[in-house]
Amino acid sequence: MLKTTLFSFLMLLLFVSFSNAQMRRTPAERAKMLAERLKLNEEQTKKVESIYEKQQEKMSKLFNDNSGSRQEMREKFRQLADETNAEIEKILNKNQKEEFKKFIEEQRNRMYGRRQVQ
Repeated sequence: MLKTTLFSFLMLLLFVSFSNAQMRRTPAERAKMLAERLKLNEEQTKKVESIYEKQQEKMSKLFNDNSGSRQEMREKFRQLADETNAEIEKILNKNQKEEFKKFIEEQRNRMYGRRQVQ
């Protein structure tokens, strides 16, 4: 029981740390980074920046609300990330979508990779 609780707490801490690291970058910086990686055009980059701005607003509300269990909060953050990624995918072409999926997988591996080493 204690091991499970500790593990859950550590996972939440990792997720929040990752989220904070993402939020330290402005939506414009994040959009620029993605634009370079996916070779986005100017219009796509502006749309991605707008999507990231909306995500940042929602993320701030979640941090300030902070109601619910750790599991519920973790699920809300995960859902917000998934919604953001789905919105971004809508504006990408086929090649960009493939590269975006690789990018997301790399992020998840970085975030959860430590979890696998026990």
